[in-house]
Amino acid sequence: MSDSDVSSITNTTGVTSRLPSPMYLSLLFFLGILGTLFPSIAWMELFYLFGLFGLWPMIKAFLPSIGDEPDPTDWISMGTTSRLRPLLSMVYLQVNVFLQLKGIFQLVGHIPVLVRYRLQLPTPEEFEQRVSYRLPVEGEWTIVNGGPTREHSHSWGMLAQRYAYDFVVTDDKGATHNGDGSGPEDYYCYGDPVVSPADGVVVAASDGHRDYHRAGGWLDPRQRDMRGNYLTIKHADGEYSLFAHLKEDSIRVLEGERVERGERIGRCGHSGNSTEPHLHFQLQDRPSFFRSMGLPIQFENALVRDPDGETEKFESAYIREGQRVTALE
Repeated sequence: MSDSDVSSITNTTGVTSRLPSPMYLSLLFFLGILGTLFPSIAWMELFYLFGLFGLWPMIKAFLPSIGDEPDPTDWISMGTTSRLRPLLSMVYLQVNVFLQLKGIFQLVGHIPVLVRYRLQLPTPEEFEQRVSYRLPVEGEWTIVNGGPTREHSHSWGMLAQRYAYDFVVTDDKGATHNGDGSGPEDYYCYGDPVVSPADGVVVAASDGHRDYHRAGGWLDPRQRDMRGNYLTIKHADGEYSLFAHLKEDSIRVLEGERVERGERIGRCGHSGNSTEPHLHFQLQDRPSFFRSMGLPIQFENALVRDPDGETEKFESAYIREGQRVTALE
């Protein structure tokens, strides 16, 4: 992807990229605490209702696309055949205390991020990447979610995940699985190795979370952490990579251990808040998932195949949903 191509992509959002997400209204939820603590202003407990805006990113993911721009992922056939399953899953997850607490931590973590950047959050035009990164996978993978612009963002309103990516493996027909896709073993990416995108030091490693035995849109009701099994690697001051939803007992490195670029560190799984096996990958500015800002990332030495079949090699490129990508190293 040439510099002119990157410029055209990153400028497509224009002024609209500066508009806040409805999800930020969920922060008003905490004003309800004042109503609980002080009976004289009990009416402020109504602010608890604003907490429902925290569900916006999940609900938006299952709404039909609005506008004339074609969906770059419409050629991909995932295991989620019905939008009803994830929505039903989100209903019973409301009683999962662990997940609700993690959701609150993530929302509250937006406050120090916004203060730290004085509301001027990193963009592809302004962020100066310090480290050269390769793709975090081997072989050809498909991006089903993510990109450097608001239109293709993984979760624009969730600051840590703004520039995150979801990777899967697809066959020639665009399917992510064989069979009926009801179990994780049906998915091509399940158990495939993931690699460190650059040299670094492991600052967090969490394993032992089960891979949910159901797939195809269902979410694990007993998940303890939305990331499932995860790894966080420090590559430089202010640049950390996060791998989420890894396969149980697959993590091969320990906290404090040095890793090399391209080293196998775990395997793709189906743990945590996952509707089907995939790798969630992101670059962030802090080690904490809950208090970090997501960073736009360019990958080196990549072969990129667009939905229309056009293939091109890039020395450095932003990638986005709908593309098939291969590391050339």
